[in-house]
Amino acid sequence: MISFTFIDFVIIAVGGYIIYASIQMKRTGDISNSALVGKGFDVKKAVDPQGYIDYIYMKAIMIGVVSILGGVLDIVNEKYLHIPYLGIVSSVIIFLVLIAYCVVASKAQKKFLSPKPREKK
Repeated sequence: MISFTFIDFVIIAVGGYIIYASIQMKRTGDISNSALVGKGFDVKKAVDPQGYIDYIYMKAIMIGVVSILGGVLDIVNEKYLHIPYLGIVSSVIIFLVLIAYCVVASKAQKKFLSPKPREKK
């Protein structure tokens, strides 16, 4: 059986970093983190940066927690439980939550971070 323990540790670390970045963003009010904002958005030209922070904060915390729990569950299962298909099920759940988060984050970025359209004269 192939061991994915290293990947699980990377997933746990990424989840922790997302939580840390979310807390920093909420605490400072500064959206300077590329982990929470796509590359196509200039935060300096944002319409409502505080609205984005308020909207995405708990969602980012949740994706971080799900990532950490999924990674820990996979490690525990691989080392101790040995329940067939539990790793696959947890990976699918993490993947689906990640896709949902990406959709929500993309809509939030368009709504809160896109610059105001220029008015035609």
